[in-house]
Amino acid sequence: MTTAAQRGTANRRKGHTAERDVAKYLRAVGYPNAERAVVTGFAAATGGRLKADPGDIAGVPFIVSVKDCATEQLGKWLDELDAMQHLNGLPDPPRLLVHKRRGKADPSRWWCWMSVAQFARLTGGASSMQAPVRMEFVAALILLADTTVEVAS
Repeated sequence: MTTAAQRGTANRRKGHTAERDVAKYLRAVGYPNAERAVVTGFAAATGGRLKADPGDIAGVPFIVSVKDCATEQLGKWLDELDAMQHLNGLPDPPRLLVHKRRGKADPSRWWCWMSVAQFARLTGGASSMQAPVRMEFVAALILLADTTVEVAS
């Protein structure tokens, strides 16, 4: 029987592996500086963050949050992603929620979520709708390749 602490450790390890897989894939498709972001600065004593969370992948011109969970918590995850939008120095960076698909080892085939407004902006349209749009990660990267956003240093 596993304890809650053991399950927590296993889940963190699973999440870190998914983040490394996404960073490796991004490097392979043209983002040579992509790497798993190791964020420190969490204050356990106060329960508050000393440093803002910039996302799970550093070195790319967009914000990426990576999830590897069997149970989808889309609303919660998208809210967390929206809270990160101004943290990397870009005025309104694209924000991607990448969720590992069961049975798909290749990160290009994992699900990627963004808002309708972001999708419209990337495809030359306009919308203020915040409803989520789902596509494969590779499709989102193709859309992003057509934009001219610089990486903040």
